[in-house]
Amino acid sequence: MISSTLLFLLFGMTVIDADLAMQKKLEVKALLELANHNATFAVDPVLKTEGIIELIEEEALERFALRMRENGGYRQEGGFFLPSPASITTDPVAFTAKYVDFWHWQRDLHLSLKYTGDSLRIEQAEWGEETHPSGGHITFHLTDEKGKELTIAPKKMIGPSLIAVAYVRDRPFSPLLPDHAFPVVSIEEVKH
Repeated sequence: MISSTLLFLLFGMTVIDADLAMQKKLEVKALLELANHNATFAVDPVLKTEGIIELIEEEALERFALRMRENGGYRQEGGFFLPSPASITTDPVAFTAKYVDFWHWQRDLHLSLKYTGDSLRIEQAEWGEETHPSGGHITFHLTDEKGKELTIAPKKMIGPSLIAVAYVRDRPFSPLLPDHAFPVVSIEEVKH
């Protein structure tokens, strides 16, 4: 009787924890999308007058960090966003970004990323040879600190774009359960 009660309790905790992990993933995705949208307004005004939409990357990343702080309570420190007590996650969120410029957005891009526990970095960015007038596709391959390989769903670019990738490794509802660990991607076209 006690063993079946414990089993039922463990099952219930697992269901609650899975629901909590999904909520975290959706919330981090929304935060990333909002921050990335804000970042893509950092357009070079001189080039814009010449009809070239080019991102000022330093300003874009500052705008990204500002929106993460305003919407999620996160403070940037190096390649991580550190949560406040009000944030959806309890542990730092690893982050990296890649800008796809005016000259490359119509080509396919394969990004290989590595999360080491201390950083999330782009190890390799391989461009396809062929151009697609409607925009290139981005494929992602992420390896975590244990060597586990994760594939993120491909995305499509419709213009020069800022790609933001976050890797969340967060404590579970119960210490009996594994950490929540998942990548989140946002692709935003640079605003005209």
